[in-house]
Amino acid sequence: MTASGPSTASTLSANFWQPWNYWMPALRSALSIDAAPQSLDQSILPWSFTGLVINESNSSNPAAERAIVSEESYGRQLGRISEALAFLIDQTGVDKSATAIKCFLEMKEKIEAIKHETEDSRFERVLADLERLKARDEAAFAARLARLDSLAKK
Repeated sequence: MTASGPSTASTLSANFWQPWNYWMPALRSALSIDAAPQSLDQSILPWSFTGLVINESNSSNPAAERAIVSEESYGRQLGRISEALAFLIDQTGVDKSATAIKCFLEMKEKIEAIKHETEDSRFERVLADLERLKARDEAAFAARLARLDSLAKK
């Protein structure tokens, strides 16, 4: 050391280790077993419907919802309610230009269009599956065609 202060080499050495001296205690505690949570309160298999999670936090009876949806999906429930509402709109002569009624009927039309698009897509997948089956197993393909033929004759 000189009379004017610490030497340059020792100053550089001290400055190099200073961040480590600050972060090491934090890293030690973060990497220790004590950093792990003492308990976990997460549902193992939360039930979900397109991003919607049904559990005790957002439902007074998630078991009932699961049982209901296993019989009648939300989509089917909403579809039947939409059909009933559309029927009532037609039967009562409600002004269809009212904003709420107009928005509802437009939404219902969009949903119907999407349903038809997905039905067409599903049919195309069935055709592709049948083509692959024909190439792989003629007998199984013929059996499927016979089943389809019997369905058509009903």
